Amino acid sequence: MAVRNFVEIVTVGDEILLGATLDTNAAFLARESARAGFEVRRTTTLPDAPEPLREGFREARGRGGAVLVTGGLGPTPDDLTRWALAEAFGRSLRLVPELLSELEEKFRAFGYVTPPAGNATQAELPEGAVPLPNARGTAPGMLVEDDHAAFFAMPGVPHEMEIMFREQVLPRLRARAGPGLVEVRQRVLRTAGIGESALAERVADLLDGREAPKVAFLPHGGSVDLRLTAAGLLPAAAERVLGELEWALAERLSPWVYGRDDETLGGAVGRALAGAGLSLATAESCTGGLIADTITNEPGSSSWFLGGVVGYANEAKRDLLGVSWETLERAGAVSADTCVEMLAGARARFGAECSLAVTGIAGPGGATATKPVGLVHFGVDVAGAVRLERATWPGTRRGIKQRAAKAALLLLLRAVEARGHGERGAGDARGRGDARVAEGGGRGGGEAGEERG
Repeated sequence: MAVRNFVEIVTVGDEILLGATLDTNAAFLARESARAGFEVRRTTTLPDAPEPLREGFREARGRGGAVLVTGGLGPTPDDLTRWALAEAFGRSLRLVPELLSELEEKFRAFGYVTPPAGNATQAELPEGAVPLPNARGTAPGMLVEDDHAAFFAMPGVPHEMEIMFREQVLPRLRARAGPGLVEVRQRVLRTAGIGESALAERVADLLDGREAPKVAFLPHGGSVDLRLTAAGLLPAAAERVLGELEWALAERLSPWVYGRDDETLGGAVGRALAGAGLSLATAESCTGGLIADTITNEPGSSSWFLGGVVGYANEAKRDLLGVSWETLERAGAVSADTCVEMLAGARARFGAECSLAVTGIAGPGGATATKPVGLVHFGVDVAGAVRLERATWPGTRRGIKQRAAKAALLLLLRAVEARGHGERGAGDARGRGDARVAEGGGRGGGEAGEERG
């Protein structure tokens, strides 16, 4: 059939319908379909129940066009997508010997003599369906179509679904598309350390009166992405307008831009450190290991990340990082002085050339008259050159932790880059005011309570 230039998306699963699992599959399929020039008209979630699933597929078939389905292809009794598609198209399920052989081969690689009985049902497809190979799992996808509609059924496991969509489904969609398919081209600038409204103000004059590309501000987890979209233009024209605006925005926002498209802040830090031949250790308090987690999500991080300490209580700061009790009593756990000693302790403990430290009050409790919830001191030591900053962020406990982690990593990235450009000067303190001045008195035990609160 010739697929009309629009798609609808159907995700299957009680866990999605009841809100227990976030529907990232629908978001992925909508985003990638739109980029390919298809209009996304509808997204539906159906339960793992025979009648609603069958009727939902029948209704989607009646609307025509391409229907992208994820979920319900597993080996358990509540995986009903194969059955429901057969019912919706008035066909019977049949065992495909080639698929069964492929399943047997995959399970032999897992150490099984034969596939479990439930998995053998994954080799059953509606009559006339075209199997779609699964490069990362056992459940094959399928294309079931007639003169009016084409259903592309894919696994619900995201990493299995994504590669199947890109390699098996999207080429078939494009081959079946009618005339007038409008290609959408996008680029993304990734920023940290600046809020959405402040970002918008800084680039307002670059965007006023501009029709293309369209720019969307996408805040998430302490970062803001700028997504540039050009649609309805010839490829050369789209690349030209995207490139011009991307360059202008990156130049204006250079202190906060850390990457493009799918690049991560942890990856940018890793490339900078590896390029400079430097190693890193971390000392975290209020972020609770979030920075170390971000770093170790990057492949190859073991070549430059030596380790980290989560020194949450005052005693841990003293015993694991060498922060003096006098500093904790005089300046408090949430202070520039404590941050400096945490930096030194992390470098000494792991023998690293660089260190990063964070200490703050994530809330909702623990504030004092001089130290509000959201106050965070963070700093980096790059081969003896120390930079400190402090900030006070609004938001939830998790939001404050995320913003602190991103800000600290961005500070480290800029410090390593500056060293590469010949900048030196141990003890260089920059940022929001004189971050080296201690916050003042306070009992050590109370400060630890601030961070745990």
